[in-house]
Amino acid sequence: MRTILIEDEDQAISALLADIKQHCPELEIIGTAGSVEEGVKLIQKLSPELVFLDIQLSDGLGFDILETFKNNNFKIIFTTAYSQYAIKAIKFSALDYLLKPINTGELKIAVKKAFDTNKETNQAQIENFIKNQNLLNPNKRIALQTSQGVFLYELQTIIRCNSEGNYTSIHFTNGKRLLIAKPLKEYEDILSSFGFERIHHSHIINLNHLVSYLNKDGGYVVLSDNTSLPVSIRKKSQLLKILESFNT
Repeated sequence: MRTILIEDEDQAISALLADIKQHCPELEIIGTAGSVEEGVKLIQKLSPELVFLDIQLSDGLGFDILETFKNNNFKIIFTTAYSQYAIKAIKFSALDYLLKPINTGELKIAVKKAFDTNKETNQAQIENFIKNQNLLNPNKRIALQTSQGVFLYELQTIIRCNSEGNYTSIHFTNGKRLLIAKPLKEYEDILSSFGFERIHHSHIINLNHLVSYLNKDGGYVVLSDNTSLPVSIRKKSQLLKILESFNT
């Protein structure tokens, strides 16, 4: 896979080059760039199949490069040393990222996923990522990856998520259910800023689909699909505080 690295720190480029040479010989490094401007020109010139893209560059954000290529044919692995918001945005679109200093095992997994992802799926992920940069977008979509592929859903269509061991079951307004090979904590991190609340160690709910909270039997909620879910003692005060805010 013809690969370029876009990174503005010489030490980081050297380290990544060494790791790729030793652990990912299936990648052919055809160029490096240190800025948004250089990265755009290099992609246009070399047409890579894979780009390692630093989020924070000297003259802007790596995201700016993606905006330039609306219909790209290259796959992306982001690299970053920080930025919780950026990581959340990346996870929303099921794209891959590597935290610096880069772990060899995570590098190999990300590269394998790049090989396994087809062009159509990759394009859909990147398009979704670009659209989701607008945090006020009422139709914000999340990319959910299953064994069958990657599927895009508007957040408002998700009613609830529940834990099934190391998996998460996601339930939709149309009655559909998806089983995702990620723990519930992963979706708590991703969805917490967008009207979703964890009410129990096994349950996250979309507050837009909350119909009622009832005190009996220790406390439970009723959702728009008529599902009743328990609220844990530890989570009850936070949920009641949120419900009180609805009146302000």
